[in-house]
Amino acid sequence: MRDGLITRDMTDAAARWITARDAGTLTESDAREMAQWLARDPRHAEAFAQVETFWRAMGSDQVQAALRGRPRLAVVPRLAAPFRARPRIAMALAACLALLVVGGSARDGVTWLRSDAMTATGERRSVALADGSTVHLNTASAIAIDFTRSARTIRLLKGEAAFTVARDRDRPFTVVAGSGSTTALGTRFIVRQDGDQTDVTVTEHSVRVVETATPGAPSTVSEGQSLRYSRTGVQPAHRIDPGMADAWVHGTMMFNDQPLGDVVRELNRYHAGYITVLGSGLATRRVSGGFGIANPMQALDTLEHTLGIRSIRVTDWLILLVA
Repeated sequence: MRDGLITRDMTDAAARWITARDAGTLTESDAREMAQWLARDPRHAEAFAQVETFWRAMGSDQVQAALRGRPRLAVVPRLAAPFRARPRIAMALAACLALLVVGGSARDGVTWLRSDAMTATGERRSVALADGSTVHLNTASAIAIDFTRSARTIRLLKGEAAFTVARDRDRPFTVVAGSGSTTALGTRFIVRQDGDQTDVTVTEHSVRVVETATPGAPSTVSEGQSLRYSRTGVQPAHRIDPGMADAWVHGTMMFNDQPLGDVVRELNRYHAGYITVLGSGLATRRVSGGFGIANPMQALDTLEHTLGIRSIRVTDWLILLVA
């Protein structure tokens, strides 16, 4: 009795048949061979349907925009024979067979050269500083450390970090990120950089935030508050749950009545591949709960079971969630 699992070889074969068909290179003999392959095993037809679904989805604006934002793509097409595909077909093939074989490594050259500590995708790391402070680096994050006799400065080059600051009245502790800086007035806070936006969250005592691109007075963020700044200014601080905010430090992602689209975006931070939700209706489904950071795929399985949805997976590197 056959195992019901669709193998990688099956999806690769399906992709080759679809590529040849859409490129117009499928001969009558090829068509007969494809029909025989489809009839040979029910899983072949299922693999063909899954890859074809991916193929259509990869042409959508939603997926193309997301892929453009993830530059670490290594395309590994395995074609039976070379062919001259139309540009649309070539782009679809590249997207459909994209395997994120780099594993989401955070060690891109320029950042690696600038950093004193760094993490890859899915990795977390604790860094003990010379002054007794501690930095917890989240996934795909990097910092540069600059301590002098008069100041302690950390530059968040990318990602997210939680800081537990040792007291030193003579040397302020400041984290520079994006277009601003955060100076500790207490002991524990988190800074997260996401594009041109930076979020500052305080889990103990308070911090002072200065955004340098626009004029304005410094903002004080107190325990249990978070604010966001960018080059356009500083948004008002709002209340947060400190336990949920720093749950990642302890290896957990916590969500409270958040849209599935936001949950999946957070999962993508810890997953070397790419996961997306197809359909705005599905993306707005609400999610509450906690998931272990160490195994994003297990979290995905739990979401599927809980929400009654399904995923289409060519590999674990590229996954679509559908209703």
